[in-house]
Amino acid sequence: METYLSSVKNSCHLLKLFLDTSSKELGVTDLSKRLGLSKGAVHKLLITLESEGLIRQNPANKLYSLGYTLLELGNKVLKDHNMVEFARPHLLSLASTTKELVCLCVIDGKDAIYVDKIDSQYPIRFDIEVYRRFPLYATSASRSILAFQPKEIIDAVLGEDLRTFTPYSLKSPGEIEQRLDAIRERGYEVSSNLRNVGVTGIAAPIYDASGQVIASISTIGPSDRMTESQEQWISAVLETTRNLSAGLGYKKMYG
Repeated sequence: METYLSSVKNSCHLLKLFLDTSSKELGVTDLSKRLGLSKGAVHKLLITLESEGLIRQNPANKLYSLGYTLLELGNKVLKDHNMVEFARPHLLSLASTTKELVCLCVIDGKDAIYVDKIDSQYPIRFDIEVYRRFPLYATSASRSILAFQPKEIIDAVLGEDLRTFTPYSLKSPGEIEQRLDAIRERGYEVSSNLRNVGVTGIAAPIYDASGQVIASISTIGPSDRMTESQEQWISAVLETTRNLSAGLGYKKMYG
């Protein structure tokens, strides 16, 4: 059984709280409530994190926000992330074809993260926030990854409290499992209104040399434009992910 340092885990939980709020700054009282820790314990965590540049305090209102050292670390991750560099030309090619937003999504534990994107060329377009994590069941891109994960990972993801984002969101593990079955059967996902009303995403998985699905490519845009060329964009996305998978050493012959 692995042993964790509680102080380090609490520090990590504190930092992650800033991912789940629209507020850029949080106070000791709010952090204490969210973490279930005493104000004194939270204050010690903040002082320690601030000393390393991971947290900074606004001297005007005494509230805390994420420090610039995290930005440096994030940029280092992206710089060293070979998938981003390798996939970039494929993203550019797909974006040139669809002229819609094109994204690279990767799995990270029970979450997904968009690690790169090419913006749409249209003035009226959909956009996403890169580097933000979200549940693996939440989007066409993340479901395209989740559908091909081992059963224990799928069960763990669906065993948590499920968030809904629109009135049309998938609301139960059973609904999501049916969706994942369909993705496995056809090899891609198309969804509208599940995360954002009026938006359609088309996504397909990327396999590595061992046959594991580690990422996905998606193209996303306003539903009225996406549906006009849906079959064409499905083919384009599948061609992109096939080329990427082959480049990563995946040997399975596609039908």
